[in-house]
Amino acid sequence: MSEKDVTKFLQVLGLSKREIQVYMFLSKSGVQSTSFVAKKLKMERVQAYRTFKKLQEKGFIEATIERPTRFTIVPFETLLDAFINSKKSEVARLNEQKESLMSAWQAISKPESTYPVAKFSVVTGKKKIHSKMQNMIEESTREVFILTTNLGLIQEDIAGVYDAIIILAQKRHIKFRIITDVSEDTLEILERVSKNFADGNVDVKIRHLDLDSKFFPRFLIKDEEEAILYAPVGEKTSVLKLEDEGLWINDQMFISILKDFFGRMWYNAVEVARRVDELKTGIPIGETVVIKDPEEAWAKVTKVLETAKNDIVFITSSQSINSLLKNDPFRRYCNKGVTIRIMASIDMDNLEPAQKLSVHYEVKHVPISYLTMMVVDNKHLFMFKKPSLNEMTNPSGFYLVDTFYSNDPRSTERVSEMLNDTWKRGVEISEISSQAGIKMPTVDVSTAETAAKLVNTLLQKGVNSIIITENQKPIGMISDRDILREIVENQKDPEKTRVKDLTYTPLIMLDSGESITGALKVMNKKGMKRAAVVKNGQLVGMLTEDLAKKAAAPLKTQASQK
Repeated sequence: MSEKDVTKFLQVLGLSKREIQVYMFLSKSGVQSTSFVAKKLKMERVQAYRTFKKLQEKGFIEATIERPTRFTIVPFETLLDAFINSKKSEVARLNEQKESLMSAWQAISKPESTYPVAKFSVVTGKKKIHSKMQNMIEESTREVFILTTNLGLIQEDIAGVYDAIIILAQKRHIKFRIITDVSEDTLEILERVSKNFADGNVDVKIRHLDLDSKFFPRFLIKDEEEAILYAPVGEKTSVLKLEDEGLWINDQMFISILKDFFGRMWYNAVEVARRVDELKTGIPIGETVVIKDPEEAWAKVTKVLETAKNDIVFITSSQSINSLLKNDPFRRYCNKGVTIRIMASIDMDNLEPAQKLSVHYEVKHVPISYLTMMVVDNKHLFMFKKPSLNEMTNPSGFYLVDTFYSNDPRSTERVSEMLNDTWKRGVEISEISSQAGIKMPTVDVSTAETAAKLVNTLLQKGVNSIIITENQKPIGMISDRDILREIVENQKDPEKTRVKDLTYTPLIMLDSGESITGALKVMNKKGMKRAAVVKNGQLVGMLTEDLAKKAAAPLKTQASQK
């Protein structure tokens, strides 16, 4: 016989692994104090005191009268003799009753059903519940799911449940998933258990979820075959209280529902390492969710906007600027004194709405048209998907299906830095044209001049584009790149080539009250493939043939409907 056999026998007598560890240590070291044993076995002192108390209550150790109190074991031989005598008495009693019991059973029993039947049984007391949990863990072949509370974690750790998990996970490839409520009371336990799992290189993952109450029902699911639910009974509970009650069940439908519930809880829980960091640093984890329902997402958006205190940074698509002006959520929901910065790709179609928004907000042009994000007070982050052509956005310009929201500082701070950097690189609304942020050239040259004269003027004035005039009226514009391409690629002689022979971008001059429709009519009439549109002396954008056709489509539709 070996020490391992002694350990197994002590388990039969009802000791947990930690209680066995203390009993065996005392057997080897003699009379010792609780603090000495805790130090040698590297146990938490509170845990050690609880273990000593339970061993004393069960009659396995005895205390000395001295101060401080020390403990010694009840001799193993005494324990063995007592166990043998109790078993002898029990066997003798059963032998006496066997014949009458079997006769009574045969008279009242019916043959067992050959079909699988859903069963359940009530398990009373922590000791029996934890023993059942360990048996289920040891018998599992695929996966085990555990949901437990703050208090439950302490009790199950004392009972050796998590020791059983790591032993089995190292022997067989079994998936363990644990959800628990981590607090200051269980921080050390979670760190130790997590380290043991990591060192053992096993498939065990733990997540934290606020369960609010220590009376929250706990459960363990094994291989989708059986489950045990357990919870404290009564108005008060403690680590050492033994009146827990559990329900063991093997009904497949019930277990399927319970597993689905666990999956939902797992999805909303956070990695235990993040919760540990929160407790150590004091920085809250925050909430990170994908809100699928548009109405629920809009309620979240408006709630956050109503609580905004300092700053809102919003980057959106060029198409959303128009609806943003029409149904302005910032003026409707935000408090006064909040700085609101809006970024979008400003083009000819949204320049006017952007200018009107700039009266109340800070607006900048950025060459990004595929992102829609909002950060409020550097604490709340929203990310919105881009809708397809046949999908509608919210009246306020947000597409709210599968809205991403987070107030996790690690997410919001990084995105906030990115948006602030994008803002710094943006162009003020007063300085940009709708298409590319280009200012009108201030230098001009006549069509009668040579290309050489044009280049010389560009160099003398230090500009990269120039207005082309005819009879002292501006008719087009050309850049230094266009000139270089025209002369070099076509091998033209600058001294002999006239400006009127160069391929320049013609200008379309709009009156102050005239819309883009006027520019479209001119392009269609003259067959222009590209034009620079000027309104009120400002270059408002470059209009291409493709853009003209796209913009003309609704005009043709309207005309056909009249």
